Amino acid sequence: MFFSLYTDMEMFLLKYSSEFPSIVHLYKIGRSVEDRELYVMVISDNPTVHEHGEPEFKYIANMHGNEVVGRELLLNLIEYLCRNYGTDPEVTQLVNNTRIHIMPSMNPDGYEVATEGDIKGYKGRNNSNNFDLNRNFPDQFITITEPRQPETIAVMNWLKSIPFVLSANLHGGSLVVNYPYDDDKQGLSRYSQSPDDKVFQQVSRAYSQENPFMHNGHPCQDLYQDEYFEDGITNGAKWYNVPGGMQDWNYLNTNCFEVTIELGCVKYPMAKDLPQYWEQNRRALLQFIHQVHSGVKGTVSDMRDGTGIPNATISVEDIDHNITTAHTGDYWRLLVPGTYYITASAHGYTPMRTYVTVPKGRVEVLDFRLTRVHSDSNGQSPKGPQPTQNPSEKEFQSLIKDLSLGQGLEQLVKSTATENSFRYRRYKELSGFMRSLTLNFPQITSLRRYLNQPKSFPF
Repeated sequence: MFFSLYTDMEMFLLKYSSEFPSIVHLYKIGRSVEDRELYVMVISDNPTVHEHGEPEFKYIANMHGNEVVGRELLLNLIEYLCRNYGTDPEVTQLVNNTRIHIMPSMNPDGYEVATEGDIKGYKGRNNSNNFDLNRNFPDQFITITEPRQPETIAVMNWLKSIPFVLSANLHGGSLVVNYPYDDDKQGLSRYSQSPDDKVFQQVSRAYSQENPFMHNGHPCQDLYQDEYFEDGITNGAKWYNVPGGMQDWNYLNTNCFEVTIELGCVKYPMAKDLPQYWEQNRRALLQFIHQVHSGVKGTVSDMRDGTGIPNATISVEDIDHNITTAHTGDYWRLLVPGTYYITASAHGYTPMRTYVTVPKGRVEVLDFRLTRVHSDSNGQSPKGPQPTQNPSEKEFQSLIKDLSLGQGLEQLVKSTATENSFRYRRYKELSGFMRSLTLNFPQITSLRRYLNQPKSFPF
């Protein structure tokens, strides 16, 4: 691949969408200030639709028009995935089990005026209205007064329309993975921790450790002698304060966890140097996609008919950040290995709380089957969120009836355990699992402890 004009990139994307129609779908999310299309390429075994149970992943590059390495890497990645699908086991597995969205250029107007060989300049960084797109998103701490740009609006609408789980925004100018939060409440350059700090560190290291230079932590000694990033990762605000950034907006307004990856010390390197960037980042780009298949995933559905419940809330005890289910009721919750209490809740249903252990290196499946709450005298469900409560006598009898049908018993088991949950448990995990059953089914379970061992056993 080589540095190409916008029209060359457009021809490349059209060529691959035509050549690989079974795994590729090209779409547009809007237009730039100068009326250039903002293209996104989807690569998956069923690229045109959201498949139930399959996570949505995205890469975005060239947000700053003069930071071009990410743009070229994503074009190479499109080619690599397409050419190796069906022959390379890793590529085939990723494409078959992930819906991968790739936006090579978020700022095509800026790219068109940028200059090859630019080390740390600013020509082409902003869009055609001279606004920095990575300072243009709504912020949690301050009010962004600059007018929202068409590229920003297009991306915000796009992110609200697809249940993305994980994302990376590719930049240039250093060599590090930068994770939320990107700014501080007082506007200071200091660590600004998100509720999912451990998850962000985990996915950031997954990328940096696959890059032969990034994980060393001393990226650009010729340009910035005092700069050091342990393991090649950094909290955004600790590095420098960035209000209005895209990665924080992702995390705070959608289900998507996004990091920013700085791919090299030179913003616009010479074209002859591109092959070495691809070799340094190819494994890391693939490994980062793998991270979407970690934590917990499952479906929240109606106990009676099994219909998926859209927009149900998934909350994790002691982590102050919730996600919601997709329109088919499926969800993905990134978590580091450990044990958690997770609650699923939805309007008109009794919330359900259960216990899960997240393993290392793979995703745990956890489904929820929710029971409808009372209807009022008009046959309508109560307004507003419903508190966690014991089922009524009527609901209890309905549950018993469902369980007596056999299928109901199977649904109950599936809602409290997964295939991966049937294993030997240590005392701590076993006691937590039993407590979760008692919390969710108080009318049919009772948990007691016996302090004194009996003198004899009846067997």
